[in-house]
Amino acid sequence: MKQWGSLSGLAVCVMMIGYLTGCSDEIRPTNRPKPVTPVSSTTQVAKGGDGTGTTDPTTPPGQTTTTPGQPTTPPSPPPPPTHIFLWNGKIRLGINLNAGGGITYLSDGWNGENMVNNFDLGRQLQTSIYSGPIPFTPNGKQPVAKWWALGWNPVQTGDVYNNPSLVVTSQQIDSTRLYVKTVPYIWPLLKEPAECTMEHWIELKGNNVHVRSRTTINRRDTTQYEARAQELPCVYLNGPYYRMVSYTGMQPFTNDAVTEFTGESDLTPRYATENWTALLNKEGKGVGLYTPDQFRFVTGMFGRMGTGNEYDVQSSYMTSAPIIVMGYNDVFEYEFDLVVGTLPDIRLFAQMQPRASIAPNYRFTRNRLGWHYYNTFDQGQPDNELVIQWGRRDSTKVNFQVKSPMVFWRAGNVPKVYVQAAFETSANTARFSWRKPEDGDFLIQPERYVDFPITGDGEMRVYEIDLGSRAGWSGVVSQVALEASPRSFSSAERREVLKLRSVTVSRP
Repeated sequence: MKQWGSLSGLAVCVMMIGYLTGCSDEIRPTNRPKPVTPVSSTTQVAKGGDGTGTTDPTTPPGQTTTTPGQPTTPPSPPPPPTHIFLWNGKIRLGINLNAGGGITYLSDGWNGENMVNNFDLGRQLQTSIYSGPIPFTPNGKQPVAKWWALGWNPVQTGDVYNNPSLVVTSQQIDSTRLYVKTVPYIWPLLKEPAECTMEHWIELKGNNVHVRSRTTINRRDTTQYEARAQELPCVYLNGPYYRMVSYTGMQPFTNDAVTEFTGESDLTPRYATENWTALLNKEGKGVGLYTPDQFRFVTGMFGRMGTGNEYDVQSSYMTSAPIIVMGYNDVFEYEFDLVVGTLPDIRLFAQMQPRASIAPNYRFTRNRLGWHYYNTFDQGQPDNELVIQWGRRDSTKVNFQVKSPMVFWRAGNVPKVYVQAAFETSANTARFSWRKPEDGDFLIQPERYVDFPITGDGEMRVYEIDLGSRAGWSGVVSQVALEASPRSFSSAERREVLKLRSVTVSRP
């Protein structure tokens, strides 16, 4: 359920549907005049309802919040916890085997107050991933109508009915380390195991928790669905941890002033240029989430700020939310750290970590490296190169894009970009586009792209793209993309191919 306190069902679902479908990444019309900041309806993340039982205005036509074939009774209470605890003399952590092995307890000291919210099995601290189709109706089973737009959504802890996901195995290695493997349930469905497993390795290190996560997907549906914003991980803390803080400035790791978003209750993406966000109480203590190489985070507050315990509906929220393709047979891994302490503690930890790359250095040998697509798709994880349809999946849309993850590059450090690729196309140019932090999305304006000549015979070549003389290539660049130059697509566009081997700042 992930109830969201005083938020209306409409507000919740609009936020979720926009955020989860990644609609803010859609290519903008050519007549878009100036950059704008996306509205809150283009955010994605966390689930829940307002608990009123009223019909949701975003329900698909012909449906109500009571979907045929689904139980009409309220979800049962979560089962009693079966904990495994870790303790290292500074922080205490517990996972709950009756909540899919998710982290349900985190405190500063042995007798400290639990900071993790456990209102239902959609909260906690856990991994939640997303893919299509939308809606996801295996064997005709219908999702709860409020969450029909979540699609394929394995949640580590359980489903909307408070049925806990299935723990396959768990092992406490010693007092500071443990391992748990889970078959997650699909959140909007009743007891529907996902065709994947989630593994988590957890270790206490001083005042931080280091977690390594691996999701192995084995879906019978081999369709490659659109990239979606993920929750890596989602972090729900109790109401007293209402102060949302991050660094979103353009001078990271210089002790420049942070920004506090307290009072902004909507789920809102943050361009976190030091790779962390934090939820703090009024005394300035709490938890920081650090995810290496990630810049797209989301924060929000549900219910009344500053009050409540772990079983109350009000909660604060944060996640690292990169937009990622989850293929039918992918093995997806990521790591994160939770820092328990004050803002200086959290920031110092981030400053001590290896920095994200300051320039493009993508070589697609075995991994997409966070690259994803709008209106096109690839043939799966690369074997020395990504093989991508160089054309539109949906020909009613204007174009398609092959997009990088969010980055933080100073344009002056990247005077040229080298694209090692083979094009099989009737076109003789392609477009290299970029966006800046102030841009709501990719803008189709001359100062945000450069067209470069290509040879469409399928031979691998290195294309040198000179950016140093472009007026719009300045300041900080937050994302780049490859796309077709404007042209009339031929009837053969679905047979045209891009084999992308690397995108680098130096010649390969």
